[in-house]
Amino acid sequence: MKINLVSFNPLAADVAGNMALVRQLLRAPAPKADLLVLPEAALCGCPLYDLFDDKSLLAQNAAALKELTKETKETAVVLGYMDRQNGESVSAAAYIYKGKVTKIFDTQTIALNGKQIQIALGAPDEIQPDPDADIALYLTARPYLKGNIAPRLETFKKTAKKYAVSMALCNLLGGGDGMIFDGLIAAADKKGTLVLLGEPFREQVLTLDTEEKYTPVAYKKPVPEELIDALAFGLRDYVHKSGMDKVVFGLSGGIDSAFTAALAAKALGGESVYCVSLPSYCTSDLSKTLAGQLARRLGVNLEEVGVVPALASVKEAMSHIVSHPKDATEQELQSRLRTTILGALASEYKAMLISTDDKSECAVGSFVLYGDAGGSLQPIGDLYKSEIYELAEYLNKQGEVIPRGIIERAPTSELSPNQKDEDHLPPYNVLDKILHAYLEDGLPAADIAKKCRVKAAVVQDVLSRVNQADLKRRQTAPALQVSEHPFASVLRPIIKKINL
Repeated sequence: MKINLVSFNPLAADVAGNMALVRQLLRAPAPKADLLVLPEAALCGCPLYDLFDDKSLLAQNAAALKELTKETKETAVVLGYMDRQNGESVSAAAYIYKGKVTKIFDTQTIALNGKQIQIALGAPDEIQPDPDADIALYLTARPYLKGNIAPRLETFKKTAKKYAVSMALCNLLGGGDGMIFDGLIAAADKKGTLVLLGEPFREQVLTLDTEEKYTPVAYKKPVPEELIDALAFGLRDYVHKSGMDKVVFGLSGGIDSAFTAALAAKALGGESVYCVSLPSYCTSDLSKTLAGQLARRLGVNLEEVGVVPALASVKEAMSHIVSHPKDATEQELQSRLRTTILGALASEYKAMLISTDDKSECAVGSFVLYGDAGGSLQPIGDLYKSEIYELAEYLNKQGEVIPRGIIERAPTSELSPNQKDEDHLPPYNVLDKILHAYLEDGLPAADIAKKCRVKAAVVQDVLSRVNQADLKRRQTAPALQVSEHPFASVLRPIIKKINL
């Protein structure tokens, strides 16, 4: 028996469009197969949030299944969709063949061309293989998290070996609202040997022949490379599904905007990346030089628009109210003027404005609301600053992509003369340890101070900043989620007082 496993990238709620893609796969001249397998949520897309209960969308799913029965005279198909069970909306799988739809809400073994095929809606560690099945097919929609592909494959292989059942896995592909689905396709024999493996973050169809003997394969991609691929794919899918093909952001000569530029160039191609240098009176010549070097290496567009004239005009316009703005006020003015210019260029180019803020900055509120936080997506918003440095070093292993000067210089927003981030924050290697202990491990302040060997007053200050920043974070763009504890997964009150 031949089974086509599809790394399928649907658009959330676009049932008609997703069904058309399924129909194309069924009508494709090659490769022909007895069964076409698509992942969980293939028909409805993911995530849906409140649309998961939308009656119209449920009706569209039902109608699409009926339409697909006309396409399955020669090839059977199994795919994920949304349905109702016991009065609630649920994720389900449909097996469609010769005009009949079999609905599967957990797992079921069906007969096809003399083979017993188990169809399971969930991961191998959630649903046990049927020992009488010739092959168990697992349809999933599990988001990617950094480094989680290899462990999932290990669980997959161990389960096949434990139950002595051949297995195949088909995970959803796509980026939506910050989530990234890797489209992982794999097959293992009953000895637990991996015999088929797709390339993550890529649309593809792999054919599994149950009668063929395969050479064992292995997953060897390093986690940094996997993570960079995930972020680039997530950025590209988010931009394209939003109906755009270009991005705009500020290029400062710092590590965050430099790594964002490298990601954007990988995701969209340099010609679709519009970087803008936005110097003010406190921007160093070094920043301009490094931004230029990076742009040339990446092949991205680089423009320059100074903010000094606009800053002077705004200060003059408000001089009858505030004759001499405070330093903090002027810094925020600069940041917001920069974003005003970037937003105008995004409109001009019909491009998406993206933010270059990282998780460390988002955590402690080290950004200007409606300023540098402006944009439709934060590609690196779930990466700590120290992680960005590590990934930049990894990128440079094959040749210097990001200039050493950017990696080695002290982080600064350059909103006042000679400003450095460490003027008001601990060094990022210390800050990130504190943040990880608080946000990821959930430790109290006293335990964090002991674990990180940092003064209690420093920890108290950092945690206070984190809790005060909820007001600002709630109003920022979604971030590409690659950690187990992204800010998007936590909903805390804005108005509060937490005793640390």
